[in-house]
Amino acid sequence: MILEKSAQTVFTPLEDGSGVLLNLQTLFYYNLNRTGAALWQEFERNSQPTLNSLIEAICKRFDVTEDGARREVLDFIERLKEFKMIRVVE
Repeated sequence: MILEKSAQTVFTPLEDGSGVLLNLQTLFYYNLNRTGAALWQEFERNSQPTLNSLIEAICKRFDVTEDGARREVLDFIERLKEFKMIRVVE
């Protein structure tokens, strides 16, 4: 699964490691915890990250199992698709 962020989505990091996403087209915003902010930063580093690269990044940064990371990343992807902030390329 390859993912792509919407060009209309703006990320604002906050001092505590969390952040906020705003879709300028739909005007939906989404508060991100530290894990969500770390995932979004992976989108910014790699314009088309894969599901596996996101899972790997979360496992490296946080003390979580691969299965736990997979569940969190899939939930994150579904929510951002709902808000039209990302799309699945393939």
